This record gives sequence, C-alpha cells and structure tokens, in this order.
Amino acid sequence: MLASLRRERGQEFESLPLALARLDHQGAIQQLNKGWEELTGYPVQACLYRAQASYMHPEDQPLWKQALIRLGKAPLGAWEQMQLRFLTPDGERRWVEVRLRHYSQGFIVSLGDATLQVEKQQALAARHRSLCNLLDSLPAMVYRCRNNRHWTMEYVSEGCTDLTGYRPDQLINSQVVTFNSLIHPDDRDRVWAEVQQSLQARSPACLDYRLITADGCTRSVHERASGIYSDNGDVLGVEGIIFVSHMPH
Repeated sequence: MLASLRRERGQEFESLPLALARLDHQGAIQQLNKGWEELTGYPVQACLYRAQASYMHPEDQPLWKQALIRLGKAPLGAWEQMQLRFLTPDGERRWVEVRLRHYSQGFIVSLGDATLQVEKQQALAARHRSLCNLLDSLPAMVYRCRNNRHWTMEYVSEGCTDLTGYRPDQLINSQVVTFNSLIHPDDRDRVWAEVQQSLQARSPACLDYRLITADGCTRSVHERASGIYSDNGDVLGVEGIIFVSHMPH
C-alpha cells in the first residue's frame, strides 16, 4: 500500500506541466521531472545529487543560497519566490521564476520561464530612463501635477532648477514649497481659472504669467498644459511644460 502510494506520487510529480525539483536540506537535487530538462536543457540523470545553484548565473548563486538558509530556519510550509538567471548548456541566459517551499525532507522547487516577461520589464525601464534623460535635458520644466490650488507636483524634470531655483525634490509633493506659491500673487487666480476652463473644454491651455524664483526675482514664463483624464472623463491631473518667456508680461 505504501509503495503504491509512493509510485502514484512519483507519477504525479513527473506529469505536472511545469519544472519541478526536490532538494535536500543543503540544496542538492534529489529528484527532477521532465519539465526541468525542457526548461534548462540539462538531462535529468546528469543533474541528480548536484547543487541546484551550479546551474544558475554566478551572480545569482548567493541570493539562492541565502534563501535556502532563511527557509531552512523557517517553519515547514514557508516559501519564497524570486527571479533568477539560469544558464543553459550552450551558455544562453534564461530568467526563471522560482518558487521555493520548505518541507520535512528539504525543499520543493517549481520553476517557470520568465525570460520574455523580464526582458519586457527591462525594455520598459530602459525606455523610461531614456525619456527621463530626454526630459531632463530640455531647457524647460516638464511636469505632472494634481489639479488642486497648490498644483501639487508628482513629477518635475531637472529643468525646474534653472527655471525656479528649486530642485525637483523640493517641489515634488510640495516638500519645501508649493508650485502655486511660486506664481506671482497677481497671476494665481487667473492661472487657475484658465486651466480649469481648458480642462472643461478638453483643450490644451497656453498660459503666460510670472514666477517668483528662489532668489526673489520675478521671471516671465510661458506654459503649455493638458489634462490627464480617466476612461470615464474624470480629471486625474495636469501635465505640461514651462519655459522662460522673453515676451513682456
């Protein structure tokens, strides 16, 4: 009866449609299913009793070993999830989503190919960095803010320092000053009214007004602003660009 149950469990382990590994308490492979070979390219029999870390990118091996130590001290059933790089026999790097679970005889590991997902995330992050670099290189202040009387900034490009005398971190979330406080007192109500009118009309706003810079100087600026809207038409915020105007106010 016990032998029959073990055979059934072994067959179930083999038939599951994902890569599975059973490790001892030191992280050495005790059992693998066919999904392992499909994922990594390594034959099952050649991998038995070897440390699973040996199939990982050298830079990721310490992360894996630290996870084994943490889970080895944790209660049975505890688990961790991480993305690690595995190396195939031909040297290809493959990102793998690893779920590691502590059980009485060591660890059960499930593995799934996450290469496309990670590469998409990396490409998106690279595009975001490129866009930020482009915006920061502009001789102007690019921004995104909430539609309130403070014009609470959520994003500000590096160009704000030359324009206002304040760093981005001093303006974001009104950490030091609100953007509204930088607008000349005589212009604040007009700027608010013109932006609200443009938001209601769903049209861009073109504004000319004065800023009071950090050193107390008055500077004429030109702003182009557009609303950010939800799918049902609610105003989520305002985004735009502000640059020095050489026209008299």
